[in-house]
Amino acid sequence: MKGSAIAPSGAGPTPVLQLRGIAKAFAGVQALAKVDFEVMGGEVHALLGENGAGKSTLMKILFGVVKADAGEILIEGRPCESIVDPRSALAAGVGLVGQEPSVAPQLDVAQNIFLGQRRALSLSRRRDFRAAARRILDPIAPNLSERAKVADLGMADRQVVEIARTLARGGRIVAFDEPTSSLTPAEREGLFAIIRSLKSAGKAIVYISHRMAEIQSIADRVTVLRDGRVVASGQKNEFTPDQLNNLIAGRTLAAELARQPSGARSAEATEALRVEDLWNASLRGINLALRNGEIFGLAGLVGSGRTELVRCIFGADRKTAGKIFVNGEIVEIGDPREAIRAGIALIPEDRRGQSLVPLTSVEQNFALANQRTFSYGGIIRRGARRKAIERYIEELGIRPKRPDAQARELSGGNQQKVVIARWLHSGARIFLFDEPTRGVDVGAKAEIHDLLRRLAGRGAAILVISSELPELLSLADRIGVMREGRLEETLTNQAGLTEERLMRLASGEKCA
Repeated sequence: MKGSAIAPSGAGPTPVLQLRGIAKAFAGVQALAKVDFEVMGGEVHALLGENGAGKSTLMKILFGVVKADAGEILIEGRPCESIVDPRSALAAGVGLVGQEPSVAPQLDVAQNIFLGQRRALSLSRRRDFRAAARRILDPIAPNLSERAKVADLGMADRQVVEIARTLARGGRIVAFDEPTSSLTPAEREGLFAIIRSLKSAGKAIVYISHRMAEIQSIADRVTVLRDGRVVASGQKNEFTPDQLNNLIAGRTLAAELARQPSGARSAEATEALRVEDLWNASLRGINLALRNGEIFGLAGLVGSGRTELVRCIFGADRKTAGKIFVNGEIVEIGDPREAIRAGIALIPEDRRGQSLVPLTSVEQNFALANQRTFSYGGIIRRGARRKAIERYIEELGIRPKRPDAQARELSGGNQQKVVIARWLHSGARIFLFDEPTRGVDVGAKAEIHDLLRRLAGRGAAILVISSELPELLSLADRIGVMREGRLEETLTNQAGLTEERLMRLASGEKCA
């Protein structure tokens, strides 16, 4: 029933998976508080919540990575106490497919499917070994070769290998934790087809995603966690997307996420950044102007050259031809240091890999582009540095409110805020955002949108790359569409501009 906790099972079929009264605390912080969750065979049950709500912790407990403080796991109605690590979870029929699949790149597909499984030792002949892998792959991925080396596979095929590994052990439970974050639209649809085939085969599917469109497409039932507690559970059709967003965030988000383009204000603005006839191995004569106080959106398919463009402007990739102007003056940018001196900041898509040092503190990450402002005669002024980051923690709402917290402890949205704080303090006036809300929950997305609008309101020039067309239509004053390394067209964001038109331009289809 809508808004209620899961009812005790007594009537009807037994759930394939039941988590009862699961509790877990870390350093005195309650991550999960008596959580109940169940999945039936032949069902996709979506687990929703903000970053830090407890979703991943619950899945880690199910997969044996983390031990619960209290509660029990039941599989097919029977208590399962054997899950103490991932290997025992697989043996119990539980598989977990995450954003970055856990595979052995140096081995082939068949070897990965049976990795760590003693049964594979009985398949003494390689032909039998591969034939067994082929039988598992045929229903879900008939075009994936069991002989292929995993190192040569893309992210989508690596996820298939991880699914097949679960099936090889007779698994009936497969959990997906943000599985589409690194997939193209075509790969995402391929994954959904596999999930539907698993569902038809009676498997119990747990699906975690921040993308509401995916939930509407794939889920049968939803459960919402907030602050480690179940706040709602029921059939998907009992909730509208707006209701789910509000339950996830604990507040009304419709107005915050509504389309609010401000194209009128940028028409009269002065020019902050201009590139003329920019070329390199990925770019084909890009011409683009970005104005002060403007949010310029950049749309395009994967491989269209969007990321390569901002990396070239920032000096992370070299240009082979073309000119870059900042505030009307030509600048030579051969590396990121020169871009920083010109007042340009890049916030890349891969926060953990390219923007943060996860094992160092929020304060230390904040200071990475600001060491000179906090040093005198080679000595770091720690008091001034601490005072500065504390100000940004309050201004941007970074949680937890601890400058000494390690960056890896923060949710995706809060990690993004730390990176933004770094560049704000550096004095940057031109901000290049590559997928700024990738992997963040709906509440953090609204906060980041608000922050970008406030930055533009203060006169900053902002370029935003996003694969989510509704996000660009919500944020941008103008939207440029890239395809095959070229900027195909630049459109003013006004009534009548639709996702369909942007997609047609990005794919090269003729618009009516």
